[in-house]
Amino acid sequence: QQLRLKRNQLSKQQQQSHALKALLHLKNWLKLNVEKPSKIAFFLAQDGELNTQQSIEHLWQDSEHEIYLPVLETQPELHMGFCLYRKESKMKKNKFGIFEPDLPLKQHLSAEQLDVVIMPLVGFDKDRNRLGMGGGYYDRSFQFKHSKPSELPKLIGWAHQCQQHEKLPIQPWDVPLDGLITEKQIINWSR
Repeated sequence: QQLRLKRNQLSKQQQQSHALKALLHLKNWLKLNVEKPSKIAFFLAQDGELNTQQSIEHLWQDSEHEIYLPVLETQPELHMGFCLYRKESKMKKNKFGIFEPDLPLKQHLSAEQLDVVIMPLVGFDKDRNRLGMGGGYYDRSFQFKHSKPSELPKLIGWAHQCQQHEKLPIQPWDVPLDGLITEKQIINWSR
């Protein structure tokens, strides 16, 4: 709650400034770590999260990467699916009131089919730990990374720097981040 409060106390100007700075870091990270057009999953920011819209729009206009968003109502064998997201995508609200692409189940990708995932978080620490919203969707979807940590996709946390915490409590099922982007830094733990 304290970390959510911190990000929600940022002004509109701070939010916009942070999103632009994070976009510059994202461009640099992609240049150094992604050699070919890739499948990149984002999320639609809400509740004070570091905005993703400018980054998504930049990639739509200036890259050949495909952008995906998470979807909760998906194929039975998936904890969370990912759907292609374009400017013209038809959208619908999920059970949490978050917009997601409205595509047939056969067009949903699994987590293993992605190259990079820009992940939402409430908090992070210096030991690659991520505190999510508590639903477990990302941790369950990326459980395979425990046995194959160097496999794709690369899991990149996306947050305001004020969301850093000294030491987060972790559980055995928590999936560590490969990197992190804030308005102040890029951390690439996967190197």
